[in-house]
Amino acid sequence: MMYFCTLFDANYAGKGIAMILSLLEHIPGSVLYVMAMDRKCSEILDRCNLDNVFVECIEDLESPELDKARSDRSRAEFCWTCGSFVTSYFLHKYSLPHITYLDSDLMFFSSPECVLDDLEAENASVGLTPHFTDQTLFGRYCVQYVYFKNNESGVAALDWWKGECLKWCYSKLEDGKYGDQKYLDYLGERFENVREISNRGVGIAYWNMNSYSFGNGRVYYSGQSWPIVFFHYSGFVVSIEDKRLCLRHTMYINDTVRETFVRPYADLLKSVYEKYLGLSVDSISIRPLNPVKHAIKHLAYILMRFLPIEKIDAVFLKLKYRERKSPYSER
Repeated sequence: MMYFCTLFDANYAGKGIAMILSLLEHIPGSVLYVMAMDRKCSEILDRCNLDNVFVECIEDLESPELDKARSDRSRAEFCWTCGSFVTSYFLHKYSLPHITYLDSDLMFFSSPECVLDDLEAENASVGLTPHFTDQTLFGRYCVQYVYFKNNESGVAALDWWKGECLKWCYSKLEDGKYGDQKYLDYLGERFENVREISNRGVGIAYWNMNSYSFGNGRVYYSGQSWPIVFFHYSGFVVSIEDKRLCLRHTMYINDTVRETFVRPYADLLKSVYEKYLGLSVDSISIRPLNPVKHAIKHLAYILMRFLPIEKIDAVFLKLKYRERKSPYSER
């Protein structure tokens, strides 16, 4: 039995429900706990009445620590703050043997049981997903799939992560921190049995997809292959315009990525909006969010074979995120 948790608000309900449906399709016996980040989202999920999905609302939790964090963080920063808090909350409330936190903008293409099998074989108390890229400005690991076992080391690591996020969790780089994510870099040196997930089919995303080739449900890299477990749709914007589902991407995507990952996700989202969110969708549109930036990124994709594009990009990102901070807003 596998146990998962996630969180999202009403604005992310389409993506969140898509993730849930894809997970349950490939591992129907799993249990998923969802923390709705607003009342509207809670009501949407209650109407969905999905099997093995248990919903609670953040507004029903009494926590002075969360109230304090909410007062000086953007909505995204507050959600980041809540990731570790919610994971700990569900692990202890239901006395689970283990739990895996999931980002809500994923789509599963096969069962993650292979990941659990590997972690159990390695006696892992914590399982972390690398970005699988040389670009580690925002952390070596990604808060997209984080496993904790309910034992002394696993709970201690989770409690430390939660405590640090409550103290500081902002969308800026500062003293070796970034959001909730760079804290994961320090778990291995602080706690025992922290393991790195080596399966490159876990967490395929815009930051590593151009290093891979894909075929027959597998990802290929450096003479090895793994089953495609999930794709992470960070950088994709979804909207419904004139009964058209519009899926906009902020990165360059080639034809293989489009047909392997983007088209199936658009089809799943169309089904979610029609069946669960009550909206009529007649067609699908997949295109860049900004055509000019898309052309520039396409050029960068070509030049990265000859120039250190990732290193140049890292310099600009470090400048962009150096002092960014905005107050919490419900809007």
